[in-house]
Amino acid sequence: MLATFATCRFLAYAASVLLFGTSAMLALADSRGLRSALELAVRRSMLISAFVGMLAVLAMLPLQVVNIAEDWHSVMDGHMLGAVAFETRFGWAWCTRVIAVAAVTLAIVLFPAGKVRLKLWLTASALLPAGLSGHAAMQEGWPGVAHAGCDMLHCLAAAFWIGSLPVFLLLLRLYEDPVRKQHATRALMRFSFLGHCAVATLLISGLVNSVFILQSTTISLASRYQELLLVKVFVAIAMVALALLNRYRWIPLVRTRKRAALRQIRRNTVLEILAGGFALALVSVFGLLSP
Repeated sequence: MLATFATCRFLAYAASVLLFGTSAMLALADSRGLRSALELAVRRSMLISAFVGMLAVLAMLPLQVVNIAEDWHSVMDGHMLGAVAFETRFGWAWCTRVIAVAAVTLAIVLFPAGKVRLKLWLTASALLPAGLSGHAAMQEGWPGVAHAGCDMLHCLAAAFWIGSLPVFLLLLRLYEDPVRKQHATRALMRFSFLGHCAVATLLISGLVNSVFILQSTTISLASRYQELLLVKVFVAIAMVALALLNRYRWIPLVRTRKRAALRQIRRNTVLEILAGGFALALVSVFGLLSP
């Protein structure tokens, strides 16, 4: 049961992360030609991500009911489904998320090109309810509100960082095109600045979230939750190291050792994507565990 629910959560998170990160990167392209080239390259992946995310989010309510009742037959209990959907904080977040993901999917189908800012706002709105359905949902009053807000910031920062990396690789390819080099360079510079902001926000919000969650429990690696959280911390450190290596070691060498530097940047970025996917998988699992 846990594996099925965690897999569903991973697919929902991964789809939302890719959609938000991709939309953000498209918004950074200030040239119509550059944006059109990027949109053409990511159109299919955005459509697939939207439909996968929609199916995964829809499946989360019945899986939550099964998780509560510890009985697969409860998925057919309409009264219990309604109670969880409309009488719990998880249910309210789920309803909001379904509406947001449906809006994202509709926007991508209706506007395969253009309407970038609309898609950016919609994909952000699909991410935010995740902050209402995690461990923050267990807290009441102002601590619960603060924790949920911090969780939302954490989700947005992580989504920008991880979700933008595939498009970053596309921008590197366009950077090598003499016709698009100037516009690609400007987009990469904007990404570099916002990437620094996202990483800082991610680390700070992650630390605050950990304090909120662990303040009322004993610190012990015997806890499966805390063990996986520690692994996630090491994964985040590795991702930061790769990002810093790219920015301050290899990017300055692009002018003098262009081919070797770009090759190494691509390799490190692929490693970042894999590490980011692993981090999402960890979150999908330990979000279901007790601290």
